[in-house]
Amino acid sequence: MKVNFSKSIYIVLVSVLASGIFFLIARSQFVLTFQQNNVLLSEASELLSITNKKEEQTVEEGVPLYCIAYSSSDESSMKLKDNAEKTLAHMKLPTIGINLDNAPLNYATCDVVLIAVDQLSMAGSAEEVEEFAFNGGYVLFMTALQPESELQVIYRKMGIASYGYHVSTYGIELDSNVLIGESGWKIDDDFIYNSALLVSLDEHAKLLAKSSDGIPLLWRTAIGEGAFIVCNGSMLEEKLNRGVLAGAISMLQPDFMYPIYNSKVFFIDDFPAPIASGRNEAIYEQYKKDLPTFYREIWWPDMLAIAKRYNLRYTGVVIETYGDDVDPPFVYPVDASRLNLISYGREIIKSGGELGIHGYNHQPLNRDSEIAAQFDYNVWTNEEDMVASIEEVLDFTKASFPNYTVASYVPPSNVLSSEGREALKKAWPELTVIASLFIEDPTNASYVQEFEIAQVGIIEMPRVTSGYTERPFDRWAEANAMTSVGIYSNFLHPDDAISEDRSYNMTWEQIYKGFEDNMDRVERTYPWVRAMTSTEAALDMARVMHTDVNWTAIEDGIEGDLSGPGTNMYFILRTERKIGRLTNCTVKQIDDGVFLVNVVGTRFKLEFGG
Repeated sequence: MKVNFSKSIYIVLVSVLASGIFFLIARSQFVLTFQQNNVLLSEASELLSITNKKEEQTVEEGVPLYCIAYSSSDESSMKLKDNAEKTLAHMKLPTIGINLDNAPLNYATCDVVLIAVDQLSMAGSAEEVEEFAFNGGYVLFMTALQPESELQVIYRKMGIASYGYHVSTYGIELDSNVLIGESGWKIDDDFIYNSALLVSLDEHAKLLAKSSDGIPLLWRTAIGEGAFIVCNGSMLEEKLNRGVLAGAISMLQPDFMYPIYNSKVFFIDDFPAPIASGRNEAIYEQYKKDLPTFYREIWWPDMLAIAKRYNLRYTGVVIETYGDDVDPPFVYPVDASRLNLISYGREIIKSGGELGIHGYNHQPLNRDSEIAAQFDYNVWTNEEDMVASIEEVLDFTKASFPNYTVASYVPPSNVLSSEGREALKKAWPELTVIASLFIEDPTNASYVQEFEIAQVGIIEMPRVTSGYTERPFDRWAEANAMTSVGIYSNFLHPDDAISEDRSYNMTWEQIYKGFEDNMDRVERTYPWVRAMTSTEAALDMARVMHTDVNWTAIEDGIEGDLSGPGTNMYFILRTERKIGRLTNCTVKQIDDGVFLVNVVGTRFKLEFGG
């Protein structure tokens, strides 16, 4: 029997075959991505097994010793000391603290001195300070000094023409790029506060920053073979302003370089997660779509477009249910949507992103009733129930992505107790990174972190900013983090677009335009920063932390060596000299007198030109 196939049947067969091939290719891409994720975690096991015990510092010949002069009986001085120690530790510079309550400061043992007290007389005589700098030493005055007799002796050498009394002042204007990429930026906002000495500067002082009403806050003055940098304010007591401190340290000495982590991480909290049915009136009025359709057809395509345009790799953190149950058994809930998880999760991974965990539900792992009351959350009965909830959301994710291992955790509302942290470790052996908050929380409810590796083998990698649109506080926090450690880390929520308070009464179109503008500014200011997922950035950070860095200034440049797992590292270099021949490194100018140095290998040399 002769069979005649019409043209349309051939088209159908070809379409089916093409669809099958496409499915196989797509599936193989996901499998490959999953395998890459698992390879990353196998590296994590070896990397995090390296001891985190702090060893006694040794100072290589030619490497400057940084002395922090502080008073243990003064709360402000202790805050300055803490910020100085942590900033210098990330810079991998040898540091020693001198408690002036117990012993005098011996300038002869130091190359650079950070004075973290407001009475110059506590740090020795004015003559000692002047002689130290004149002979090639460098001094950073970390706080506004009291108008005492020792200041009267040395103030002209510090670049001060005259001084008066202390005043309260707000805001800041940057007369330099002490914060990389931000020269000329002015903030009229009271979150930047300083108790400053009313001063005028002479012609020898180079003004780096002033308050919004014109009071000098930061300046540099050369003296003999050395220099002073004066912070005429109290802002370096705050963790928020560590970038200003790092910038000041890097501008104190000529031809200065320090390592950074160089990563851009972007979190979407509560995503993928159950999406409420029904409609939001503002969204429906604008788009004539219910909420699930709005997120699928408008919000998510817009988010993917921004990611592609501005080099973002999303880390989405999963919630299984929005139920508030904290008592087991934790079963597959009515509002859970594995279809949403698979659909959105695949697209996150396909776009180069990562899936992490936010929680079984949005109830933080916390047993403190006062903290829970602040957020109207429930309190967990015991650690075992917390463990069971985490095991359930891990099972939920594993069932959707059998070959994918999640490794990042973001605490709901950035709340996590010590018991909750223990529960995470028990339930989740592959947990590699916790990402909560960097900036202090005045309510003490949040889990506030440093960039560090905890003794239990978890990488603490806090988020710095939040939201779609630029706000002065977030941009200031961003600029400080970028200058000090070279990390951009932001988070937002899908429902920020419909929340009455978090949307600031803007439509999605307005929010999206603000998001575009914000990401465009970030891209223009830091085009060099690497887009990474949470686990990638955390492991790269750990490699740098576990690598010893030694560099010394030589007559015609800088040479150094790396020892440890970080054989591909990035540095900020500040110099007024031209760049010459390079060995095992590349150099890219990123601002006036500021360069990004990429060192590859164990030894490098950077020579200066004419």
